[in-house]
Amino acid sequence: RCFRESWLSAAAAASSMNFSGAKSQVTPPERGSFPLDHEGECKGLKEEFLVCLKAHGNEHVNCKSLSKRYLECRMDRGLMARDDLANVGFGDGAAAPKGPRVDTEGRRESEGFVAGLHIDKPTSMNPFR
Repeated sequence: RCFRESWLSAAAAASSMNFSGAKSQVTPPERGSFPLDHEGECKGLKEEFLVCLKAHGNEHVNCKSLSKRYLECRMDRGLMARDDLANVGFGDGAAAPKGPRVDTEGRRESEGFVAGLHIDKPTSMNPFR
């Protein structure tokens, strides 16, 4: 046999080997895997929800009723598995809007906080001390 033939047979043998010793089995996720809405059956509700989010500064709690209607639309049209809405955050104990969100961004900085100043600097560059 020539070198080329022996190399090809070795490459073919190596490509058919399973080095893990077990066959891998792919399983779909429990949630989050569903058909896309190619026909746009629930597109109007999705657009309303996005407009609501934008109007409320991306606070989804204020748009929860639209979100619920969108999920119901998808379930009704077979675009996702039917499930109890309590399992996806719309149960009796679900959080209702509790008033405006308190924005604290930049508060610490305005009080003089500087990130990283509280960390002690190493005395040497040796990471194994």
